[in-house]
Amino acid sequence: MKTLITPLALALLLAACGDDKPAAPAEPVATIPTDARDYFNQMGVSDTGGSKGQVRRSDNGETLWFDSVRTTLTYLRLPETANQPLTAWVSAHDNAAQWLAVNDAWYVHTPEAPQLIGKDDYLPFADKAAAEKFAGEHQGKILRASDISEQELQL
Repeated sequence: MKTLITPLALALLLAACGDDKPAAPAEPVATIPTDARDYFNQMGVSDTGGSKGQVRRSDNGETLWFDSVRTTLTYLRLPETANQPLTAWVSAHDNAAQWLAVNDAWYVHTPEAPQLIGKDDYLPFADKAAAEKFAGEHQGKILRASDISEQELQL
């Protein structure tokens, strides 16, 4: 019996020591496809002003597009998506080519947003100092994604 258990245990140990590497963290799509449509309103994502959002679904790798930070955050907070493994990014207000992880961005909410970008939205920045400067110039309030309430998102 001992001679049977020892090789079996060794085989199990070796199987557990595979060289499986953890999956690389998902990266945002660098450029918004020309045919990208907002998940909610089906408008062309590039047809509106302001920052954009993208969410990568972990179950199938699909990228969903959003024409604003507000709709991106709304999607992430929906009951049917709130507990799904998702990765999300928003484009920086001061550098549209730079994608920021939703929870790493500094957001400025200002009453001047409709005049600046054509809609009431949150303006994301990678750098807190840049967000503070912008907020000071535009009577804005600095927030993190977790500070933006469901009531503010009108959920």
